[in-house]
Amino acid sequence: MRAAEAVNVAARRRGWVGAVALTLAASAFSPAAAQGKRAELDGVWILARNAKTENLKLTPAGEAARTRYEPLRHDPDLKCVPASFTRIMHTPSPPTEIRQFADHVEINYEFMDVHRRVPLKSGLAIKDAPYAVANFHHLGRSVGHYEGDTLVVENGDVEAGVHDTLGTPGLPQSAQMHTVERFVPNGNTMQVVVTHTDPVYYEQPMVVTFTFQRLFDGKILPWDCTPDAAGYERFFPAK
Repeated sequence: MRAAEAVNVAARRRGWVGAVALTLAASAFSPAAAQGKRAELDGVWILARNAKTENLKLTPAGEAARTRYEPLRHDPDLKCVPASFTRIMHTPSPPTEIRQFADHVEINYEFMDVHRRVPLKSGLAIKDAPYAVANFHHLGRSVGHYEGDTLVVENGDVEAGVHDTLGTPGLPQSAQMHTVERFVPNGNTMQVVVTHTDPVYYEQPMVVTFTFQRLFDGKILPWDCTPDAAGYERFFPAK
């Protein structure tokens, strides 16, 4: 995203941030329990507070991979490419839109213009599912189902690389990374609990919990990231 575009988008969001702050001041978050109804997941959401990461324990290979990470060389965001769905959700201000249909769910993230389609076909294996994002195949394939009123999305077949560059910078992921996301409705708040399993780089499943607040009258804006303006790789010689 060019500098002028970034300023413009930030200005358009300024009212959303204030509205969220007022709502949070008047309400309390409850634990991740399906207290709401499935239909409440539909709408536009914004991250309401810092994500909580638990059970982060890297294997020796994971520690070595994280040590090799150089932000200005290895962060895919600098090429207008999102690292993972978890990385996308860690970005605080761009909202997320959820739309549920009979045979699929659309999860549209303003960040990097990521439009995700999750099929709700019983018995569909991840390996047989289409890529979740048409223009970002490295994000893998997703399948979904419901457990009561909670939307459960499994994701796999991702490309090896960096997993998170913002929440915990430099976390790696192998091609064996498998995630289970649970979207838990609770009125005008929503929790997304993501369990990451990767035996190559992590000694145990890592859990990241996000808390979102509904954006009334919110909408997804174009991100319009421009690689020639975002990249810094020209400052570094190839290794």
